[in-house]
Amino acid sequence: MITKEFFDDICFITQHDHARVSLDLFSMISPDVTQGLEVSEELKYAIRNHDCGWIEYDTIPKTSKSGDIFTFQNMKPSLQDELWMKSIINSVIPYSSVLIAEHFKALSANSSNRGDKDSFHSKCSDFINKNYSGILNNINQDVFNVELGFLKFTDLLSLILCREREVVKDLIPSVKSLDGSVTSININKVSDSIYSFPPGFLKAKQNMIEIPYKILPKELVMTPKKLKDEFRNSTTMFRRIGLSS
Repeated sequence: MITKEFFDDICFITQHDHARVSLDLFSMISPDVTQGLEVSEELKYAIRNHDCGWIEYDTIPKTSKSGDIFTFQNMKPSLQDELWMKSIINSVIPYSSVLIAEHFKALSANSSNRGDKDSFHSKCSDFINKNYSGILNNINQDVFNVELGFLKFTDLLSLILCREREVVKDLIPSVKSLDGSVTSININKVSDSIYSFPPGFLKAKQNMIEIPYKILPKELVMTPKKLKDEFRNSTTMFRRIGLSS
């Protein structure tokens, strides 16, 4: 789950829905930047389904004994590893699986609260080498690295928009295109629901993206069973975020 507090309520966004937002964002990027990658079904599948391993886990919110909601940020690394591996294994396109695997390996390596980072890296590499050695031998590494960069970029940007956070300076990585050019992306939160991008980075000057979420009172966290029941019965709502370029 991804959560966002809103006055006395909590907004819940599933990991798989966040991935859908990632693909929506990718589809808005100018073809001058994506340079043909916008037609890559393997890349689009990886962006859309990189968190498919979380679908079952996210059917209801999970809480600790102290009343904290478990999110992708504060859950046990061992469980996170399990769900990451499930996403890789559940991918039906082998090339996309390799992209997703490299994405999660990078997330694990860059995480500050993971003790045994080598464990996931080894487990992930062993699975890919065993099942997709043919894919690995035929990968164009330059193209692959550019595609991986777009997966990382859209994933991070989707998390920021889903939580409507300020964009921390230097948090957003530059995007490399197939011709080797590098685009530095200065993104600013203009208001509660508007973000500005560099001119020409998006296809259109004005864009709208929808964030799917369920909203429940914070007080339900102290009654886990009621929280889960209310979550199942609540209606998915949509928050519109404007993107200008």
